[in-house]
Amino acid sequence: MPPSGIIRPRQRSTSQELRSQWASPNDILSLLLLVGGDVVQQALAQQSGTKLPTPVVFSFGWVGYAFTALLSAVGNNRLMPPAPGPSSIILSTNHGHPRTNDSWILNRLLRDYENLWMPNQVKVELEKMLQAANAPKAGLCIAIFEASEKGIAGVPQKDLYWFSGYVVALLQLGIAAVPCGTQGSWDVLLLTAVGTGLAFLTGSLPQWRQERWACRRNSKKTFALSHGNGAQHVLVIQGAGRGLDLEDIARSVEKTAYDWKTKVAFGLLTTLWGGLLITVSGVRRQTWFLLAVGALSMVHTVIIAAAPRNPEWFGIYLDYRGVVVKRKVMEALQSAEKTLPGLGRSMLPVFFPGTMTEHDVRWWSQNSPGRTYSHADLGALSDKAGREDTLERRAEQ
Repeated sequence: MPPSGIIRPRQRSTSQELRSQWASPNDILSLLLLVGGDVVQQALAQQSGTKLPTPVVFSFGWVGYAFTALLSAVGNNRLMPPAPGPSSIILSTNHGHPRTNDSWILNRLLRDYENLWMPNQVKVELEKMLQAANAPKAGLCIAIFEASEKGIAGVPQKDLYWFSGYVVALLQLGIAAVPCGTQGSWDVLLLTAVGTGLAFLTGSLPQWRQERWACRRNSKKTFALSHGNGAQHVLVIQGAGRGLDLEDIARSVEKTAYDWKTKVAFGLLTTLWGGLLITVSGVRRQTWFLLAVGALSMVHTVIIAAAPRNPEWFGIYLDYRGVVVKRKVMEALQSAEKTLPGLGRSMLPVFFPGTMTEHDVRWWSQNSPGRTYSHADLGALSDKAGREDTLERRAEQ
C-alpha cells in the first residue's frame, strides 16, 4: 500500500514534557497570580493607613484579590477584612452595654497584647498571683491604660515591618533586572515594575484610612476590650479627651461606605490587574526569574499578614496606668470598681452574669455609686444589657 503522504508529529515522551515544564513554568505563573488573595488582603490591612505609598509588594494572589475587592466595592462596601481570630466585645463604662467587636484593628490589638506589648508590670503581677494561688490561669487580669500624648491618635507610627516593604520591592526589581542585564530580556523587569506600581496604588487608596479610623476623636470615654466571659485578660483604655472612640471603631463596618471615586478606581485597577495576568501568561522566557520574584514577595506578604504589631502602628498611643489581677473574677471586678468607679460595675454583666451571694449583693449596693442592688437586679443585668444593645442596633439600621 503506498504511503499516505501524511506526516504525523512525533509525540514527546513524558520526560521531555517534564523537562519542558521545568525549563519554562509559565503556565503555573498565571495560576499563582489567582490564589492567595486572602493573604494579600491581610497584608494590606496591616500596612495601609499612611499618606505615603503603601509598601505591600507585588506577589502571588494579587489578581485574585483585585477581583474580590471589586466585588466588595459593588457589594458590601468594605476593604478591611473581617475581625480575625476569636470574637471579642467592647463596652463603655458610660453605659455598660457590651457590643460585638467587628473591627480588624481592635481584634489584632487584643491578639498582639499577650504576644508582644503586654507591659512588664502586668507580667510580674500576673506571675506573682499565679505562683501564690498555684494556678495555671488568673480569674481576671485587668490592665488599665490611658490615651497618650506621645502621638496623634489615628496617625500610625511606622515600624520595621512597614519599611521592609520598600526593601523587598527593591530586591524584586534587582532580581528582575538580571535577565535584562545579562541577556537583554526586559519583559520580566517590566512586569515586576508594573505589578509593584499597581500594588502600591491599590494599597494607597484613601478608603483604607477611612475604614481603619472611622470614629470620633478626642474621646473622654473609658472602654473595656476583651474576648468576653471566660477570658483572662481585659484591656481598659481611658480616652482622657485625646483618644479615639473605640466603640465607633468596633462598629466601623456599619459606618463607612465606598464613594464613587473608590469604585471607579477599583474598576480601573482590576482591569489593569487582568491585563497583567494575560501578559504574564504569554511570557515564554526567563520565567524562573518571575517565579523567584513572586516567591520572595509571597514569603514577605505572609510574614506581614501575620506579624504582631504595637498599638502605635494602629494609631492608638497608650500609657500604662495600672493592673488589677485576682484569682477570682468577683474579686477582680470589685478591685476594679475601687480603682476606677463604674469600671467594675460596667463589666459585671459580662464576666459575672450569675446569681450572687448575700455578701456580694451588699458589697455592690454599698460601693457602686448611686445604686442599690438586689439578687434579681444583679441576675438580670446581663439580659438587660443584651436587649438594649439589640434595640440600639435595630435603631441604627
